[in-house]
Amino acid sequence: MSLPRSPFLCRRTGLPFNALVLAVALANPALAHAASFTITGTSTTAQNLGKGDTGTVAAGGALTVGGSAVAVAVTGDKATVNNLGTIAQTGSGRAIRASGAVTEFVINNGSVTNAAALIRTADADVIQMNGAASSVILNNHGSMVSLNASAGGAQAVDFNAVTGANTINNFAGGLLLASEADAVRPGEGGVLFNAGTIRSVTAVGASSDGIDGQDRSGIRVTNAATGLVDAGRHGITFEQKNANTASTLDLTNLAGGIVRGNDGSGINVDGFNGRQLVTIVNGGLISGNGVTGDGDGVDVDGLVHITNSGVIRSLNAVEAGGLAFSEGISAGGGTIFNSGTIEGLVAAGNTGAVGRGITLAGNDITNGPLAGTREGLYGNATIVNAAGGMIRGQGDSAIAVTGAASGYTVAIDNRAGATIRGGGAASAAIRTNSDNATITNAGTIDGGSSGRAIAFGAGNDTLVISGGNAIVLGSVDGGGGTDTLVVDAGAGNTFGYAGAITGFTTVELRSGTLALEGADVVAAGSALVLGGGTLDLASAASQAFASLALADSSAIVLGDTVLTFQGLGAVAAGETLALTHDGAGYTLRFLGDYAGNAAFAQLMGVTTIDSLAVTYSFDGTYTNVSAVPEPASVAMLFAGLGILAAAGRRKKAAA
Repeated sequence: MSLPRSPFLCRRTGLPFNALVLAVALANPALAHAASFTITGTSTTAQNLGKGDTGTVAAGGALTVGGSAVAVAVTGDKATVNNLGTIAQTGSGRAIRASGAVTEFVINNGSVTNAAALIRTADADVIQMNGAASSVILNNHGSMVSLNASAGGAQAVDFNAVTGANTINNFAGGLLLASEADAVRPGEGGVLFNAGTIRSVTAVGASSDGIDGQDRSGIRVTNAATGLVDAGRHGITFEQKNANTASTLDLTNLAGGIVRGNDGSGINVDGFNGRQLVTIVNGGLISGNGVTGDGDGVDVDGLVHITNSGVIRSLNAVEAGGLAFSEGISAGGGTIFNSGTIEGLVAAGNTGAVGRGITLAGNDITNGPLAGTREGLYGNATIVNAAGGMIRGQGDSAIAVTGAASGYTVAIDNRAGATIRGGGAASAAIRTNSDNATITNAGTIDGGSSGRAIAFGAGNDTLVISGGNAIVLGSVDGGGGTDTLVVDAGAGNTFGYAGAITGFTTVELRSGTLALEGADVVAAGSALVLGGGTLDLASAASQAFASLALADSSAIVLGDTVLTFQGLGAVAAGETLALTHDGAGYTLRFLGDYAGNAAFAQLMGVTTIDSLAVTYSFDGTYTNVSAVPEPASVAMLFAGLGILAAAGRRKKAAA
């Protein structure tokens, strides 16, 4: 080959510079072939794109490369690959790979009118970005398939190394598929829009996830109405890098969208603490299914912010050597707002698992004396179950707060038209641990299967019954600590209850009517605070309280029930207590002699029974309170006594 003359020589070699460039090019074929290309027929030559180059495979065209070569290697910024035909790597190489910090790289596979475009590899990633500072956009309308013959972990899309901007658009009709590997690995801060199908499959139980963020934070996924993420293991997963690193994941799953783990969770996020936050807005279906292990709908080892109007479901779980929990949601704290369905189910015939709607707890403890238990919450936890919402456990609690005491608080707000339903023969529909918890119920809490609606733990807990539609089926246990039951049904509304209320320090009636049915529905150790409204005991055989306090004008309907108080609390000035009574004799009684007690005298002064003033007397054990007879009744009594006396005298005279 003859070389043109050059007046410029290399001092080191003595060769002209253009000869040196050619020598380098010949030694590096990748550099030698960096250029734009267009393939309309069939080609078996590996291609290379440099800065600003565009590679095009036309409809009907095919680039097929074997061996270990990359079918399309990218070495320069602002390169573009347009595939309307087929790019296939039939050996062990990747179909497309960008080396180094390649920026503004764009891959277009197929188009709105061409979903037949295909990029496929036999045993490697379909696309890989290898530079941290890279930036890339993938637009897929066709199919990108990793066959992964050796099951060596070859993704359809691998942007894991990228810490710059990376965007994946899988449009309607698009397919991102990997066998025995994750289908998609976005990079740090990756943005993924899916209106097509992202699928990973496994025949050997590999960790084949649909979308695996690895330890990359800031990933944002939108799954559209036609979007399907269908995974051999977890639908979407990522992990917190370490305990000191904050990490986030955002998912929006629109109505009609599906995120499904076929032997794992719908969403699985491993972490350490409250530095991890997962935000989910779900209008579609998120489901997990444990065939060989856990299969939670959403399993987050940190904090969550979940808004659900669709379905979040666990179908099954398996635990070798122990009881498995199939959980709709498991999280370390945060907020859950539900107007859809959250449920934990168990497959037919699986006797080694129970379904639970929501678990709030930290990570499992695997070592030390607490092994087998769970860490406490990583942050305050709030659950709002709005109208139409269903939180359900099949075989276990609908909501369970477990793990060690954390010092954080739990708030559960079950609104009118919403249902929290437990399952099984033993577990309460809602149960909490030693953290302070507040439950507000205006809907239905159904513990009918076990007879237990609420079981508080050792914290200082509060149950508020609100509105006129509240229903509680099953017992209510305040547990340890200082616990308060508040009935605030509202004027004209009645909360009727026929179960058992135990373990509450105080029962406070603020408004509406609390109607108790049965004998001693409220355990005798609870203090009664009347702060407005009516206590209806007409269907109660008997009832006792630790004490009575009057905070606002109130009423008690007794029927023929005997109401007993062990003591007397504060009586607010200017408030009244009105009782109605169907029986005879005393209507209520106080343990001990209250003659001379100023608070008692104040209470008696503002108390009426059937609109009559009251009187009281001490029988040696109780101070009994009864109505003062009306004057007419007294006159009739004396008249009756006179008639009896006269009749007696006549009988004596006749004798």
